[in-house]
Amino acid sequence: MKKRVSPVPTIIGCLIIQLCVGIIYLWSAFNGNVVKAFAWTPQAATMVASYMLFAFVIGNFIGGFINDRKSPKFAAIIGVILFAAGIGASGLLTSKTIKWIYLTYSVIAGLGSGIAYGACIQCLQRWLPHRRGLASGLAVSSFGFSTVVFGPVSESLMRAFLNEDGLVNFRMVFPVLAGVFFVLGIVACLFVKLPDEKYLSALPKAVTNTKVISTKKNYTLGEAAKTPQFWLMFLYLVFINATWTLCFPVIKELANGGRLATAAAATFAVSFTGIPNAAGRLIMATVSDKIGRIATSISLCALTFAAALLMTVVSGIPFIVVVGLIAFGYGGPSATNAAITTDLFGPKYAGTNYGIIMMGLGVSSVLFNWISGTFLKSAPIPTFIMAAVTAVLAAVTMLIVNVYLKRMKKEAA
Repeated sequence: MKKRVSPVPTIIGCLIIQLCVGIIYLWSAFNGNVVKAFAWTPQAATMVASYMLFAFVIGNFIGGFINDRKSPKFAAIIGVILFAAGIGASGLLTSKTIKWIYLTYSVIAGLGSGIAYGACIQCLQRWLPHRRGLASGLAVSSFGFSTVVFGPVSESLMRAFLNEDGLVNFRMVFPVLAGVFFVLGIVACLFVKLPDEKYLSALPKAVTNTKVISTKKNYTLGEAAKTPQFWLMFLYLVFINATWTLCFPVIKELANGGRLATAAAATFAVSFTGIPNAAGRLIMATVSDKIGRIATSISLCALTFAAALLMTVVSGIPFIVVVGLIAFGYGGPSATNAAITTDLFGPKYAGTNYGIIMMGLGVSSVLFNWISGTFLKSAPIPTFIMAAVTAVLAAVTMLIVNVYLKRMKKEAA
């Protein structure tokens, strides 16, 4: 009798890949030292993260396309190779060529990260179709936890490769990191594969939750894009991401500007966000499998709304707590978005469909960074009020999506 295939090796492989490629969000750790080492302007350096986010969401679409037509292993290998190549090539730059980091770190590594990210999420959802929320949560929490793991590693490397003039030797830092990511990532890719029909047919039926409504049809991208709920999900990502986009720069300024008593507390408040961010991704994914995706999403919108308003008045320890709530509210939707997309449009083309919806994050980043710089001028009160408003708008889009989910339930009855 043939032994039943276990999902554990694939799950572990995907989590290791996510842990590696999640470092794209760690640019803030390198930013200051890169500015000093290459005599670069702070304004130019901050654009690395913005370009990287755009490349990341485009990579999600490309990865979804490859994943749907080839395999998650093939997509993950391409993603890991591109990611490691982009990080490693960044170490070859000099003061005269530093702007090429937009191509190496932002575009090449960002694309690779997005390709691997999308492949891992869709792969885990195929292994855990009865626990799509948990599948997404495992993937995105590992991605978010990367800053907690590799943040200290990156800081240690920059201290280890500090020149006598006090400048970091990035010709060593980036290649070493790239080597670690390449070896870990490629080894992990060897364990990535899709489940067979025997495994899927043997899944326990009793765990199915009637509160989680999903379609019986697999929508192609063209079919999905013709539905209102597709663009409602796109708008949801635009609005729910806006709270973090608006708040985080102001949080850093307030932490250093008097809301906290010491510089050490301010540093802790900012670096601490990685933990509730990762926790939100994992906890709310599991919750969504129990109470439903929509209820979970609206709860996160309500939490974000309340936290944004509280930021107008809190200081001291409550300030750190509320910052943690905002980070939790930012991380949580990352775990449910992919699952909702699969519920609405089916698993077969989920990679491609979610890849387009994910572009809402890029639109959100550019749009609300522009609103913040042009109109709000980083003023705390207007910024946090605007952040609260976007949380309400995100909740409204989810309520409308829920109408379509209920309609799907009636059609299936």
